[in-house]
Amino acid sequence: MEQQALLESVRDEWIGHGLAVGPADREAAEAGVQDVYLGAGRRPPERIIWLGSPMAGSIGADIRAGRLQVVSRRAWRTLPEQAADALVDRVPDDPPETDLIMLDPLPPGRKRDPRHRAPLDRLGREVATAVDTGLGKTVGQAVDQACATWQEARQFPEQWALPRLGAFPQRTLPQLAQLDFLELLGAGEPDRHGRGLLQVARSAGEWWPMRDSVILTERPTELHRDAEGRLHHPTGPAVLYPDGWRLWAWHGVAMPRELIEEDVPVSRAVSLRNSEQRRCAVERLAGRAGWHRIVTEAGWPRVGREVPDPGNPGQVLSLWCVERLYDDHLHLLLMTNGTVERDGTRREFGELVPGSIRDPIHAAAWQIGLTSAQYRQSARRT
Repeated sequence: MEQQALLESVRDEWIGHGLAVGPADREAAEAGVQDVYLGAGRRPPERIIWLGSPMAGSIGADIRAGRLQVVSRRAWRTLPEQAADALVDRVPDDPPETDLIMLDPLPPGRKRDPRHRAPLDRLGREVATAVDTGLGKTVGQAVDQACATWQEARQFPEQWALPRLGAFPQRTLPQLAQLDFLELLGAGEPDRHGRGLLQVARSAGEWWPMRDSVILTERPTELHRDAEGRLHHPTGPAVLYPDGWRLWAWHGVAMPRELIEEDVPVSRAVSLRNSEQRRCAVERLAGRAGWHRIVTEAGWPRVGREVPDPGNPGQVLSLWCVERLYDDHLHLLLMTNGTVERDGTRREFGELVPGSIRDPIHAAAWQIGLTSAQYRQSARRT
């Protein structure tokens, strides 16, 4: 029981670090960097560069390494103009001291430590998995996807690859939680290198270790999620950083700004190449304009005819083909809620059903686990 309580405590702490907002503790982070380098047998960096977002850090790491040519215009444009201009001055091109270094939170020697075997090893993996599950598709993955735009679409030498720790350290949080948990269990105290990694992760955002310099970044100033823990904001950025860089998301799916903050035409929403973004954009518009307006403006063909809803007197069911929206053979069943809202209206909503279903009553029955005959005989709402 004590081990389980400790596991839950460590899990919650490290999920909290992955979702932390507010100013970094710069003094603590810089002290942690010193321990990381010294513990790894390296000379501490002569220059510490603080930037305001992961995108700035990604670009800054390439500028610092003399690889400005691989930074795309698209990446530059994601930063506010003032923040982008400041990067060139704050992160000078200085190739002689810029190779990115690998700093693994669980190096091979630690993994072979006999004290971490058997039940302790199992518990360590369990806490790492719990942290990974708790973080889910939150900031780390969204930042990862967004920052991927900074490289041109061509192959680079292997030595140009970003280190595992630095570009997106949220990937390493489960391992750091495992390291922390094993220490608290008494399975061995982390060395100076490990203590430094823990301290930087607790104190700052993403960071990029280099030979004689290090780039550290601030944590978000705002972070919004839905009830399931996914990045989400219906009208503004889901994540905002101090330098103005931001990410928009709809229930965990990264979205272009205009699709969240503006009333775009249905034609724009259904023309998105990314199927997840296309689906989210249409769902968002449907919540504002209603599904009937969406299917009409999108020009989706009706499947069969509109029929009275046996379980909802006075309302109708209709089925629409939405293959262009979901890239699958799916149909959209449009229904009206049987419960009257406070303002006297009834909410219209849509449910996806397999494309093999071509009858609206069959579709309504399928989505609640009944046969068509059972649904036709269902209790009518009054």
